[in-house]
Amino acid sequence: MKKIAKLSLVAAVAVAGLTTTSSAASLEEAIKGVDVSGQFRYRFQDRNSDVTALDSASESSNGTDVEIEVGVKVPVTENVTAVFKIDNANDDGNAAPTKGDVEIEDYYFSYNSGALTVNAGSQNIPGRLTDGADGDGIVALYNLGAATVGAAAFNNHDFGGDDAYSVIAMGNVGPVSLLGQYVDVKDVLNSYNVKADASIEMIKAGLEYSETELDSGANKDDRSTLKAYISGNVGIISATAAYVKTGDNNSGSLHANATTGQAASIETPAEFLLWQMGSAGVADLDAYALDVTAKLTDKISLRAAYGDGEAGNTDLTETLGQISYKVAKNLNTYVRYSEYEVGTTESTRGRVEVKYSF
Repeated sequence: MKKIAKLSLVAAVAVAGLTTTSSAASLEEAIKGVDVSGQFRYRFQDRNSDVTALDSASESSNGTDVEIEVGVKVPVTENVTAVFKIDNANDDGNAAPTKGDVEIEDYYFSYNSGALTVNAGSQNIPGRLTDGADGDGIVALYNLGAATVGAAAFNNHDFGGDDAYSVIAMGNVGPVSLLGQYVDVKDVLNSYNVKADASIEMIKAGLEYSETELDSGANKDDRSTLKAYISGNVGIISATAAYVKTGDNNSGSLHANATTGQAASIETPAEFLLWQMGSAGVADLDAYALDVTAKLTDKISLRAAYGDGEAGNTDLTETLGQISYKVAKNLNTYVRYSEYEVGTTESTRGRVEVKYSF
């Protein structure tokens, strides 16, 4: 479960009190070597949906989405760094505007000594099966040169149940990059993911498979996701063709509820997602997608994507268009529109985004 810490008035007063010459000198010394990065993102979006199932999107039908993230890395010793991620997310619909809470999303110590890195505290669980999920625990990674191996142990997390353990390995063999991960959530489930990518000149191809088995409850079998893709570039055109197939009972993502087996999957890179059409939490999906981008200038690009498939006996299609404009090095904007059909129902979704990174 995510730990939330709100900034207090006491902390603000303490910072404001550093006004004397000696205090200013101490503050200058304290912030030496501090690395600050983050983003400010504003979205206006509109969604009109008749779809009641097989829909991975979840946001206001009409409104704004504002998010501010600030990551801070503070050197403590020669080998130890304190890492914080401060987040402010605010979603407003047609009602009166509100202000989101400021949260300290990640806070952990990172120890680095040559090839070894150990992180302890509240953080994201690394890996394609667990990316985006977080909890309190320890992560250890060791770089062997051509490969990196790691292990993680978390006593609270986003997956339900008790302790979660993970091992991961990644590396390169010639032009092929390989990655594998295994996750066990005590008395709930176990999952694994394997991925291979190969690059030859302008062509890149990949294959990925994820499988989850519940330790109890119904529908224990066939929880899997198979993905394959091929991509390439020719002049100003870049294109990706993708294929995805899920198991008869559900997709291969980690599931939050092992008792019923019907809880929504956690959206991770191990699953396929176009924009509205996705594989997470969708059983018996067989679909493909073509995604093409034309870079007209250094600042302007056009994107068109189309997905088509079936989930059981239900037809699915998504058509997407996007115009992107790079205002400056760290300032990007885009306008995107999508139509998603599930059987005889339809969902339309539009967004305007402005994003500044620093």
